[in-house]
Amino acid sequence: MKSISDRIEEVILNLIEEQDGSCQIVRNVMADKMKVTPSQITYVLSTRFTYEQGFLVESRRGGSGFVRIKRVPYSDASDYLMQIVRSMPESLTQHDLYILVTGMKNDDVVADGVARIIISALSNRSLARLSNPLRDEVRSDICKTILTCLAAQGGRA
Repeated sequence: MKSISDRIEEVILNLIEEQDGSCQIVRNVMADKMKVTPSQITYVLSTRFTYEQGFLVESRRGGSGFVRIKRVPYSDASDYLMQIVRSMPESLTQHDLYILVTGMKNDDVVADGVARIIISALSNRSLARLSNPLRDEVRSDICKTILTCLAAQGGRA
Protein backbone atom coordinates (compact mmCIF):
# COMPACT_ATOMS: atom_id res chain seq x y z
CA MET A 1 0.00 0.00 0.00
CA LYS A 2 1.31 3.43 -0.94
CA SER A 3 1.88 6.05 1.69
CA ILE A 4 -0.02 9.33 1.64
CA SER A 5 3.13 11.13 0.48
CA ASP A 6 3.57 8.65 -2.38
CA ARG A 7 -0.03 9.18 -3.49
CA ILE A 8 0.32 12.97 -3.39
CA GLU A 9 3.57 12.79 -5.35
CA GLU A 10 1.98 10.52 -7.95
CA VAL A 11 -0.96 12.90 -8.47
CA ILE A 12 1.36 15.90 -8.87
CA LEU A 13 3.66 14.02 -11.27
CA ASN A 14 0.65 12.98 -13.36
CA LEU A 15 -0.52 16.61 -13.51
CA ILE A 16 2.96 17.71 -14.61
CA GLU A 17 3.04 15.06 -17.35
CA GLU A 18 -0.49 15.89 -18.55
CA GLN A 19 0.39 19.58 -18.80
CA ASP A 20 3.73 19.24 -20.63
CA GLY A 21 6.15 19.75 -17.79
CA SER A 22 4.38 22.08 -15.39
CA CYS A 23 1.22 22.36 -13.34
CA GLN A 24 -0.47 24.79 -11.03
CA ILE A 25 -2.38 23.68 -7.96
CA VAL A 26 -4.28 25.29 -5.13
CA ARG A 27 -3.00 23.56 -2.03
CA ASN A 28 -6.26 23.64 -0.06
CA VAL A 29 -8.32 22.42 -3.03
CA MET A 30 -5.94 19.53 -3.69
CA ALA A 31 -5.89 18.63 0.00
CA ASP A 32 -9.72 18.54 0.07
CA LYS A 33 -9.90 16.38 -3.07
CA MET A 34 -7.32 13.92 -1.71
CA LYS A 35 -8.73 14.03 1.83
CA VAL A 36 -5.39 15.05 3.35
CA THR A 37 -4.24 18.13 5.21
CA PRO A 38 -2.65 21.07 3.35
CA SER A 39 0.52 20.56 5.40
CA GLN A 40 0.91 17.09 3.83
CA ILE A 41 0.86 18.69 0.38
CA THR A 42 3.46 21.20 1.58
CA TYR A 43 5.66 18.39 2.95
CA VAL A 44 5.61 16.51 -0.37
CA LEU A 45 6.38 19.69 -2.31
CA SER A 46 9.32 20.56 -0.07
CA THR A 47 10.84 17.06 -0.02
CA ARG A 48 10.04 15.54 -3.41
CA PHE A 49 9.89 18.50 -5.76
CA THR A 50 13.19 20.26 -5.11
CA TYR A 51 15.55 21.90 -7.56
CA GLU A 52 18.04 19.09 -6.97
CA GLN A 53 15.39 16.66 -8.13
CA GLY A 54 14.73 18.69 -11.26
CA PHE A 55 11.79 20.89 -10.24
CA LEU A 56 11.14 24.56 -9.70
CA VAL A 57 8.35 25.34 -7.21
CA GLU A 58 6.84 28.81 -7.01
CA SER A 59 4.06 29.79 -4.66
CA ARG A 60 1.79 32.74 -4.10
CA ARG A 61 0.12 33.12 -0.73
CA GLY A 62 -3.25 34.58 0.03
CA GLY A 63 -6.87 33.97 -0.92
CA SER A 64 -6.13 33.30 -4.57
CA GLY A 65 -2.81 31.67 -3.83
CA PHE A 66 -1.41 28.82 -5.86
CA VAL A 67 1.62 26.60 -6.20
CA ARG A 68 3.24 26.21 -9.62
CA ILE A 69 5.53 23.21 -10.14
CA LYS A 70 7.70 23.09 -13.23
CA ARG A 71 10.17 20.47 -14.39
CA VAL A 72 13.53 22.19 -14.93
CA PRO A 73 14.68 21.58 -18.51
CA TYR A 74 18.29 20.58 -19.09
CA SER A 75 19.97 20.59 -22.45
CA ASP A 76 21.57 17.23 -21.79
CA ALA A 77 22.45 14.72 -19.08
CA SER A 78 25.87 16.30 -18.46
CA ASP A 79 24.30 19.68 -17.66
CA TYR A 80 21.80 17.98 -15.37
CA LEU A 81 24.53 16.11 -13.49
CA MET A 82 26.72 19.16 -13.11
CA GLN A 83 23.78 21.20 -11.81
CA ILE A 84 23.25 18.53 -9.16
CA VAL A 85 26.95 18.61 -8.25
CA ARG A 86 26.91 22.42 -7.92
CA SER A 87 23.83 22.41 -5.71
CA MET A 88 24.70 19.37 -3.58
CA PRO A 89 25.06 20.15 0.12
CA GLU A 90 28.31 19.55 1.99
CA SER A 91 26.61 16.78 3.96
CA LEU A 92 24.37 14.09 2.43
CA THR A 93 22.41 11.51 4.43
CA GLN A 94 21.76 8.03 3.09
CA HIS A 95 18.08 8.93 2.68
CA ASP A 96 18.90 12.12 0.76
CA LEU A 97 21.26 10.16 -1.50
CA TYR A 98 18.54 7.61 -2.21
CA ILE A 99 16.07 10.34 -3.19
CA LEU A 100 18.66 12.08 -5.37
CA VAL A 101 19.79 8.93 -7.21
CA THR A 102 16.24 7.64 -7.64
CA GLY A 103 15.31 10.97 -9.23
CA MET A 104 18.25 10.72 -11.63
CA LYS A 105 17.24 7.16 -12.51
CA ASN A 106 13.61 8.19 -13.07
CA ASP A 107 14.79 11.00 -15.35
CA ASP A 108 16.93 8.50 -17.34
CA VAL A 109 20.14 10.28 -16.41
CA VAL A 110 21.67 7.16 -14.88
CA ALA A 111 20.85 3.54 -15.62
CA ASP A 112 19.24 1.35 -12.98
CA GLY A 113 22.44 -0.64 -12.40
CA VAL A 114 24.53 2.50 -11.93
CA ALA A 115 21.95 3.87 -9.51
CA ARG A 116 22.08 0.68 -7.45
CA ILE A 117 25.88 0.77 -7.36
CA ILE A 118 25.96 4.40 -6.19
CA ILE A 119 23.35 3.78 -3.49
CA SER A 120 25.10 0.62 -2.30
CA ALA A 121 28.63 2.06 -2.37
CA LEU A 122 27.56 5.13 -0.40
CA SER A 123 25.24 3.41 2.08
CA ASN A 124 25.65 3.75 5.83
CA ARG A 125 26.83 0.15 5.87
CA SER A 126 29.58 0.82 3.31
CA LEU A 127 30.70 3.89 5.24
CA ALA A 128 30.24 2.31 8.66
CA ARG A 129 33.83 2.97 9.75
CA LEU A 130 33.11 6.67 9.66
CA SER A 131 31.02 8.35 12.34
CA ASN A 132 28.64 11.21 11.70
CA PRO A 133 28.86 14.00 10.70
CA LEU A 134 32.00 12.87 8.83
CA ARG A 135 30.12 9.98 7.15
CA ASP A 136 27.58 12.30 5.55
CA GLU A 137 30.30 14.74 4.46
CA VAL A 138 32.37 11.96 2.85
CA ARG A 139 29.21 10.60 1.16
CA SER A 140 28.58 14.02 -0.37
CA ASP A 141 32.19 14.36 -1.58
CA ILE A 142 32.25 10.90 -3.16
CA CYS A 143 28.86 11.43 -4.77
CA LYS A 144 30.04 14.71 -6.30
CA THR A 145 33.09 12.93 -7.71
CA ILE A 146 31.01 10.09 -9.19
CA LEU A 147 28.53 12.50 -10.78
CA THR A 148 31.32 14.67 -12.19
CA CYS A 149 32.89 11.56 -13.78
CA LEU A 150 29.53 10.55 -15.26
CA ALA A 151 29.02 14.08 -16.60
CA ALA A 152 32.48 14.00 -18.21
CA GLN A 153 31.43 10.83 -20.05
CA GLY A 154 28.39 12.57 -21.46
CA GLY A 155 25.88 11.59 -18.81
CA ARG A 156 23.83 8.41 -18.98
CA ALA A 157 25.83 5.35 -18.07
